[in-house]
Amino acid sequence: MWTTFGIWIKSRWKCRNKLKNRGPAAFCVRPLKMFASGRKENESMEERKFRRTHRLKAAALVMSAVLAMGSLAGCKDKEALENQQAYRQVGMNKLSEGSYEEAVEAFQKALDQSEAVVTEIEIDTCYYKATAQYKSGDVKGALETCKALIDYNKKDYKAYYLRGCIYMKEEDRENAMKDYRKSFETSGNDYEMYVSAYENLKNAGWDSEAEEVLTAALKLKADKPEEHRERGHIYLLQDDYENAKKELDLAINNDDVKALLYLAQVYDAQGDSSQAAALYESYISKNNSDVSTLVVLGDMQMEAGNYSQALEFYQQALSVKNPPNEQKLRRNEIIACERMQDYEGAREKALAYIKDYPEDEEAQKEYTFLQTR
Repeated sequence: MWTTFGIWIKSRWKCRNKLKNRGPAAFCVRPLKMFASGRKENESMEERKFRRTHRLKAAALVMSAVLAMGSLAGCKDKEALENQQAYRQVGMNKLSEGSYEEAVEAFQKALDQSEAVVTEIEIDTCYYKATAQYKSGDVKGALETCKALIDYNKKDYKAYYLRGCIYMKEEDRENAMKDYRKSFETSGNDYEMYVSAYENLKNAGWDSEAEEVLTAALKLKADKPEEHRERGHIYLLQDDYENAKKELDLAINNDDVKALLYLAQVYDAQGDSSQAAALYESYISKNNSDVSTLVVLGDMQMEAGNYSQALEFYQQALSVKNPPNEQKLRRNEIIACERMQDYEGAREKALAYIKDYPEDEEAQKEYTFLQTR
């Protein structure tokens, strides 16, 4: 809460007019008041300057990121908070569906519920809004939202990282790397962010910049199990399997579950499929909703000719709500049944599949073939 530094909306009147197009809550436009609440009688010049700076920072974020608000509006009540959370969820749903303009609109409506007090909800919503803006093609708007976040907090490494990603997509190497480096400077030991940046840069074909990121990450110290795990992951990405094993063993000995997954990938990369499979299964026994790992296990069993076990892994993956690559999983399920010579099961699954994916001509041919079996 910014009560001490004094940016909030104070109502002196009851609502006179309900706002239109501002969501289900009926709330009133209230005058924005910035005042030096909590000022001490013997307050020093430095203290007054400190408070004034934070008032301006808060105002900058609210005025810049909570866009399209001629007057800041909102009520400090349960209804406004519920509306904010509801609009934010709508935005996230639209973002995942690929309806980016609708996502931007929903995130903006969530921000419109703001009472002009900057909280984690407003900041987090701005991250999502910038992402939706960029994906909708509004590069300028996305950069402006990132700038508002950075103007509010110069050490917001997530905002620098997000803006770096946008610049990278726009093939602006200089600004992308400048923001990535700034995010690393202010993030502490956030190994996962380094790895994410590496993957982005590698996928963009910026190999030298990608290697720079991994080299920088390995200069960080590791004290916690998850830090050893991420160092192991980085060594894996560099094909340094022995150092990867050392770091991952340290994490596993401290009960870090995800380290099992990376160690499985190390053995898989070295061609030791039996040890890799054992580690994958150990990981899945502790995290049975990891669809990508279940698919890897299913594929490994298919290659080994263990079709019934492969089918079990595919079906376990399909049991997860809204699994990624559901279409491919269902195709694999049909193939596993066919390899097991369970033609009746394969026909049933193929029929259900082509009803959901009628555009898949290969599946149509497969179903025709299965009817002869």
